[in-house]
Amino acid sequence: MSILASALLLLGAEGAVYTNQAILSEPNPKAMSQKEIREFNARLPKNHPFYIRCVKSDETGSIAKKLYSCRTNRQWGRDDATGNQNARDTMDAMTSKFWNTD
Repeated sequence: MSILASALLLLGAEGAVYTNQAILSEPNPKAMSQKEIREFNARLPKNHPFYIRCVKSDETGSIAKKLYSCRTNRQWGRDDATGNQNARDTMDAMTSKFWNTD
C-alpha cells in the first residue's frame, strides 16, 4: 500500500479515523473523566491523532489548586498552529506600523 493510500485511510473523513480494526470518532476530552481518558488512550499509540494529552498548570492566585487541560493530539496541533499564526500576524502588523518609513 502506498504512503498516500495509508494517509487517506488514516485520516478519512473529518472527525473520524479509519484503522484496520474500526472507525474511531474524535472524542470530547472535556466531557470525559480521567479514568475514561486512560481507558481510551490504552487502545491507541501516543502519536495517534485522537490520543488525549492532559497538561497540568497552576491556577493563578492559588498555591495548591491545579488546572487540567485535556485535548487530542489533533486539537493540540490545531491550537498550536492557530496561536503561531496569530503571533505572526501580530508581529507583521506591529513591524509594518513602526518600521514603515514611506
